[in-house]
Amino acid sequence: MKTKTMTFAMVCILMLSILPLAISPVLAADVTTTITVTKLANDGTTVLDQVTVTVAEMMAGTPDLPILGDGVTHYYFQGPTFDQENMWDQTELVNVDSRDYGACKGTDVKDLCEKLASGGASPGDEIRIKAIDGFYKDFAYEDVYNPEPEQGKLGISWYTADTADGITGDVTDGSYSTGMRSIFFAETTNPDGKYVFGAWDMHETLAEEYWHYYFDGTTMWPSSSGLSVKWVNQIIIYSSEDVPETADWPITLTGASTYTMDQAEFDAGVECHPETWFDVPGGAEFWRGIPLWRLVGCVDDAVHHGEGAFNDELAAAGYEVKVIGFDGYSTTLASADVARNDDMIVANSLDAEELPSEYYPLRLVGPGLTSGQKVGMIKEIQLVGLPEPENSDSLTATANVSLASVGIDVDRDNIDYGDVVAGRNSSVETVIITNTGNIECDVTMEVDSADVIAQDFYEQSLYIDGVLYDIDTVIARIAVEGLWFAETQLQVPASWTANLGTQEATFIFWAEAS
Repeated sequence: MKTKTMTFAMVCILMLSILPLAISPVLAADVTTTITVTKLANDGTTVLDQVTVTVAEMMAGTPDLPILGDGVTHYYFQGPTFDQENMWDQTELVNVDSRDYGACKGTDVKDLCEKLASGGASPGDEIRIKAIDGFYKDFAYEDVYNPEPEQGKLGISWYTADTADGITGDVTDGSYSTGMRSIFFAETTNPDGKYVFGAWDMHETLAEEYWHYYFDGTTMWPSSSGLSVKWVNQIIIYSSEDVPETADWPITLTGASTYTMDQAEFDAGVECHPETWFDVPGGAEFWRGIPLWRLVGCVDDAVHHGEGAFNDELAAAGYEVKVIGFDGYSTTLASADVARNDDMIVANSLDAEELPSEYYPLRLVGPGLTSGQKVGMIKEIQLVGLPEPENSDSLTATANVSLASVGIDVDRDNIDYGDVVAGRNSSVETVIITNTGNIECDVTMEVDSADVIAQDFYEQSLYIDGVLYDIDTVIARIAVEGLWFAETQLQVPASWTANLGTQEATFIFWAEAS
């Protein structure tokens, strides 16, 4: 029997202030809370590796992502001197205080690059720091991996205090309205004792093609502050690595045994057992591949091929099917859901062409899968918790029988999306949901608003993992002891005029046995 459990009544209190449309301040909608690191091949387009790091991971200060800055020491850049006789200002004293970016804390760009499963950048590579609005700055490998003391480490700051323009706070609550921001955590000071990455430091440490200038229409003024990118959400490594050969690849199947299937064998399997899926009903775009359950049947017991390859009894007994991409991203599915389900397809082509680089060589697709379950760049399929096959020997058996329990917990008790103008988006606020029961569960969410207007507001504006809120939509399927990072965001319709001011609601998360 399925049971539904409410984790607690008061989960998230949201305070939303809708500002008049005539006012256009810098909004929390611009604040970024994740960074996607991508390594490209030497053609500049082929994705070799990719990983997304959340600000929560950065703020944790783990050994692989140590924290830069102490939240007390201020870090400065330098603006134009507007003095023809002192354009480079070796003293680093002119137009510095206006570029006080505060007492920052952040994460080294090098350490973020090294989160890639294939390793980070290499000598000769170029590293791009890119903002959510498309602005970017490029840096040489040496400036990120082996900076001079005058530069200090190039970091992405997610906290600052007491900046020149009065900003104090972090990006998680939107108060750091220009974050995340790239900062040189300089290790040397100017004569006033300030840690400045100035124009002369730029001149002496960076190759000339990476210098930044402010052009006033007649003069190119050196200005190191132009190298500080705000609202960073991407780091792109333009590597010197060759585009990988795509003629042959293996996929590893692990269960009762381990089996490596090469491309030719997989393609032959698709020809024998083809399944297709139109991503958009009635549209021209379609995926083609082989049902996932047929691959599972290769390694769920001793029978690898043929009609008896898939073991229905083991699938009914229960185990997990984990689909893993070479970037480390994965999804876990219940064997009962996978069993003889032709709607879960491991596709090797899109519109009769080889998959694009962001999915190549294989992608899990199908009408019943969420966007988070559609793993691309598949390299391995694991059967986890596979029951032992029966044998003819006798044995003594004992069992400790317990009732299945369903339960979840969330990592926070409130969200404040801040001030949002109608027609704009809020920051993305992540809620970590933990399965605390002993059975896989599906999670849905209910919005219980303070009044009818607020209820209508959230039903129009609230998006969960990029999908408009719907009380009946399963937002996550979480394995036992598993986590789900639910990304919530307000995308306020431009037409919203029903009520300005605070819109308050309670988010109630429900767990139900899968």
